[in-house]
Amino acid sequence: MTQTNVETRPGAEALSTASIEKRSRAHGEPEWLTQQRLAARTLAESLPVPTKRTEGWRRIDLGSFDLDVLLAQQATTQAAKIQSTLAENLEGVAGSLRIENGKVIERSLSPDLEKKGVVLTSLRQAIAERPELVQPHLGRLVTGEESKFVALAATLWEDGLFLFVPSGVAIEQPILHRIASTSGAPSCFRSLIVLGQQAEATVVEDYLSADSPDETLASGVVELVTGQAARLRYANLQEWNDKTWHFNHLKSDIGRDSRIDWLFVAVGGLVHRSEIDAGLAGQGSETDLVGLIFGSGDQQFDHQVLQDHIGNDTRSNSNFKAALGDAASSNFQGLIRVNKTSLRTDSNLENRNLLLSDNSKAESDPRLEILNSDVVRCAHGATVGPLDPEIIFYIESRGVPHEEARRMVVEAFFEEVLQKIPVVAIRNSVWRTVQRKLGREVGPDDVPTGADAWQAG
Repeated sequence: MTQTNVETRPGAEALSTASIEKRSRAHGEPEWLTQQRLAARTLAESLPVPTKRTEGWRRIDLGSFDLDVLLAQQATTQAAKIQSTLAENLEGVAGSLRIENGKVIERSLSPDLEKKGVVLTSLRQAIAERPELVQPHLGRLVTGEESKFVALAATLWEDGLFLFVPSGVAIEQPILHRIASTSGAPSCFRSLIVLGQQAEATVVEDYLSADSPDETLASGVVELVTGQAARLRYANLQEWNDKTWHFNHLKSDIGRDSRIDWLFVAVGGLVHRSEIDAGLAGQGSETDLVGLIFGSGDQQFDHQVLQDHIGNDTRSNSNFKAALGDAASSNFQGLIRVNKTSLRTDSNLENRNLLLSDNSKAESDPRLEILNSDVVRCAHGATVGPLDPEIIFYIESRGVPHEEARRMVVEAFFEEVLQKIPVVAIRNSVWRTVQRKLGREVGPDDVPTGADAWQAG
């Protein structure tokens, strides 16, 4: 069933001071949030749209990007119900939040978790009902100074996820948050996840949109905060339609002896850029970042990863893999920074790229910035290369058809990442998405079997 959505969401005119103040009053927002939006608005007005001369943006093509047109896009198209492909058959969740075209469509949370003090709601509702949980953290890590797109998200965000897990509470099943766009209007969103001491949670954020004849803008901010000895598993799944310009900035504050495991899967969008800042402030804090990118057509993917060692005895590891067909491209810039006062750190950074056609392209720039000599390990590496014809020939010599041999090599390339996906249903959904990208027909219930089978590590 479809419905006509004629609501006009924030456009270019929403960047005026008067418009921001008016919208803030209409939503009953507190003064501190209004001022935060106005400060971000000032940054959005002053910061330029990046070009190839802008540091950190030299390998992404924004030549056809028209911000004014995208901001002015109105929600006047037919809105259809859409289904996720990266989070198919995800059942048994502890709670869920679905935001569609900037509005909360559904929310649920286990009654047992509510009794334990867990708060799962929209960010707007959390600000209205539990401001003492939100105000100390919202905008503390990501201010809008990072880029024009981050400033726009901080100014115009409509809603997003708020999750608070009290100290000592462990959520065994995943929390699912979906940001869906069905109308073609710009989508600005913000998420805030806060875990208390010795708390534990798994959060899956899924970005998806209906097919659209016009280009659209999606810009978001994610802030993750963990208390002492907490454990957060965070998955970010991007499956926007192929007309979407996607910009996302994610930053963490990892407390003492705490750990965050990140998973990034990017298969959608016209242009996808994620800026990931993993801040290891607490002594003994750890983080593990895993990424899977599969591009086709003219898709562009750009990942900027910072492993920022601030506290002592901290550990980080990242491994991003991209397979690129047709004329798709990927740019990866990773930096391990070991600060002057961060002692006994252990870190590793890897990026691997597999080119599936003569027209696909990948560039990789892993870097180290080591500001003291008391380091346990600090390593990095990168590869870019085509499918190995000798491996394909060897597999074919065993009676395997060419396309099947090609598929097996790509799946083997991604296997290390697939094994690290903590939620079985998502692991299987990502596997099915990889198969479809390779031209194989698979159903929503198909799972790896036989030669395709693998187990989580």
